[in-house]
Amino acid sequence: MEKRNIPTATIVSTAFITPARLAAKNLQLDALPLIVVPHPLNDLTSGQVGDLARSAYPLILLHLTGQETLEPTVQADYVRPERRKLAGNNRQGGVGGEKA
Repeated sequence: MEKRNIPTATIVSTAFITPARLAAKNLQLDALPLIVVPHPLNDLTSGQVGDLARSAYPLILLHLTGQETLEPTVQADYVRPERRKLAGNNRQGGVGGEKA
């Protein structure tokens, strides 16, 4: 569809960036935008998956409507729950977390 100038939203987890990039290259879509979400997903609750989807939605909408051309790799603004706990502990002198 991308080759026909119909935008698509390709969403991958961090563990699959390289295979997705190779597959895009094989299809001669080297600059295919990838919206990246944290890996793994299997341990997220349905509510957390909803939060993850809501975090990626603005990027998907911007790209599909042509309002913005995405960079080849764009990180969805989602922080896994255990990382949020670590970040909260960091503010209290514990170990810090980061977006993943």
